[in-house]
Amino acid sequence: MAMATATFNIRMDADLKQSVDEVAKSIGLSSAAAFNVFARQFVAHKGFPFAVVAPVPSEREFSQEMDRIYSTMSKGQYSAHDLIED
Repeated sequence: MAMATATFNIRMDADLKQSVDEVAKSIGLSSAAAFNVFARQFVAHKGFPFAVVAPVPSEREFSQEMDRIYSTMSKGQYSAHDLIED
């Protein structure tokens, strides 16, 4: 007996989609098959089957970003909302 199927539409960045298509193809899968694997693992783990964490910048990256922000602020090129973290 054939399993009933359903359509699942998602929106993503076009470059990301192209990368997904390329990686899936490189391992012999369609993008749809790759997402089916992900969905089955998501259900089996009752959540993400891998850690989802924000990348931590290196000390150098952090320092460069702080220098950029300081430079912008010292030139008066900021507004109050620029000073509030997301």
